Amino acid sequence: MFSLSRLSSEALTAAVSIGDEVRVATVCHSEPEDREYTAALTRDWDLWNPGVPLLRIPSACRALGRPIAAYVREPAARAPDTRITVLIPEAEPARLRQRLLQNQRGAVVAHALRRDTDAVICRLRFRL
Repeated sequence: MFSLSRLSSEALTAAVSIGDEVRVATVCHSEPEDREYTAALTRDWDLWNPGVPLLRIPSACRALGRPIAAYVREPAARAPDTRITVLIPEAEPARLRQRLLQNQRGAVVAHALRRDTDAVICRLRFRL
């Protein structure tokens, strides 16, 4: 069973402390195992009920950065004077060799946002 992590809780707390309007988003893929993961995440999110809805961003391919950047561009286009901040939570292992092998999703998302939007990017690193 999927469960929400302390990183999720810390990221949500940080986001609420720095923003007026907080949105939590996850990218959803169409493969069967990914649909199961999304269903489990949605169920756990609803059980946790942090007061912020979970937005699901569909992606036909295994992309992560571009769907998030496209999602961020929409409100930016509607209100060009609004400053959008994207908080990217990341688990950071204690040892350098572990960090080199750690999943690089945060870097991928940050790169896509820098390339395709004017959003402020904050990377919240939670040390393990």
